[in-house]
Parts: sequence; structure tokens; C-alpha cells
Amino acid sequence: MLTRHRKHHETDGGRLLTARVFRLLGIDKIWLCVAFGIFLIPNFSFAEPGAEKPTPDIPLGEAIGQVLAMPGDADYGAYLATECVTCHQRQAANHAIPVIDGLPREYFVEAMLEYKYRLRDNSVMQAIMASLGMEELAALATYFSTKD
Repeated sequence: MLTRHRKHHETDGGRLLTARVFRLLGIDKIWLCVAFGIFLIPNFSFAEPGAEKPTPDIPLGEAIGQVLAMPGDADYGAYLATECVTCHQRQAANHAIPVIDGLPREYFVEAMLEYKYRLRDNSVMQAIMASLGMEELAALATYFSTKD
């Protein structure tokens, strides 16, 4: 009696085959997600068209002042930055994603809060900033401002 052997992609839903393709191409899944988020759906929103965009409770200028008044823990910023440097590389291979190493602390805080307040259009950065608090932002600003 002949036994039919199934290929890996027939038994695991294609995961092994997909992993082999990614390894072969040298593409990490995160890069595909980032590319999809940045280039294909930059203005995507689940909100109703014309709906008012949610903003934090305090005025932007006051928020900038609060973050700049915090000392910012550079070690904590280095820990948090592991997510940032996935896209923001030292060598800008893609000019749509800026290098953030060495940005002045004041500029970094202002720019990130503009994403949080949805004054800058980029759904990926808006979502990331919505999840960060003032302490995390201060730590990231301190860390990136000290990098060359």
C-alpha cells in the first residue's frame, strides 16, 4: 500500500513555505508590515470620514513644555528605541523615513507630539505616538538627541 506524503505547506497552512520564502529573500516580516503601513495606507483611518480627530487633553504648547521639563532617562530611551530603529536607520536607505539620531531634543519632542495631536499625517507614527506617554517621549528625546 502506497502512502502519500504531504508537503509541509499542505499541513502547516503554508507557514513553513512562507518562512522559507522570507529567508530566501532576506525580508523580515516586520519590513513588509512597515512598508505596507507607510506606503500603501498612509492616511487610512477607521474613523468615519469627516469625524473630528481625537487629541490629548492639554494644549500642544503646554505638552511640549511638560516633556521638555522632564529630564528623560537615556537608558530607558535606548530600551524604547529598539522599536524606532526598526524603520529609522542610521543610513537613510529610504528618504521617506528620516534618520532621527542626533535630532535636537526640542525638535524631536515637538515633532512627536505633532503626531500625537494628529497635526502631522502619518497613520503609523500617529498610532505609535498614541501609545506612548510623556515619560517615554522624554526618554526617547534624550536618547536620540545624544546619538551621533
